[in-house]
Amino acid sequence: MDISLRYRRTVIGPLWITLTLAATIASVGTVYAALFKQDIAGFLPPFAVGLIVWTLIATTLQEGSSIFVASAHLIKAVPAPLVVHVLQMIARNVLIFAHHLAIVVLLYIVMPWPLHWTMLLAVPGFAILVIVLLGGSVALGMLCARFRDIGSAIVSGLQFIFFLTPIIWTEETVRGTAFSWLTRANPFATLLDLVRRPLLSQPTDPEQWLLGIVYAAIVAVIGLGCYARYRHRLAYWL
Repeated sequence: MDISLRYRRTVIGPLWITLTLAATIASVGTVYAALFKQDIAGFLPPFAVGLIVWTLIATTLQEGSSIFVASAHLIKAVPAPLVVHVLQMIARNVLIFAHHLAIVVLLYIVMPWPLHWTMLLAVPGFAILVIVLLGGSVALGMLCARFRDIGSAIVSGLQFIFFLTPIIWTEETVRGTAFSWLTRANPFATLLDLVRRPLLSQPTDPEQWLLGIVYAAIVAVIGLGCYARYRHRLAYWL
């Protein structure tokens, strides 16, 4: 219902988001494949899946940082658990992400890649990502409700992190250079690869799974800690 209300009186509804993202993937992917002098059939699928997963990450964290401020009228009027607002926001973005997967199917039809049973590993990888987004949204939402300027800093920071994450560039282009450490030190690169690599039938390292579980545990503990300590004060900050 939340998605439908945003696109009421339109013909294709939320598919406008998917069409916009598909146009971005086709145009930007073609340009960067030419700039990096790579075969478009080898560059476009990783770029497309990476951009789709990144859209989920960035949108969820941006909306999560302002979720309690945007829901202030409901929080003050309805005695519901605060986490409900976060879960609703994440569910909305996951449904939009599911719409975007149609782009992956279309790419497979045009530029097929080998299918392997390891594609099923995208499910636990996605579960780890959702745990990180849930804990991060709770913590950032409470932090930004108390300090409103942090929300703008998060938006700017995500734009900066986008260029440090292997989406428009690949690990092969920086391998052996001083920037190769970015793929290991950047937690967003690890979380993104836990979903992208299985979908493309590419192998994932055990180190990536271990790091993903560690990141999920840390962020979940931070989110639970913030929720337990500050949920009673939140209404006074809004």
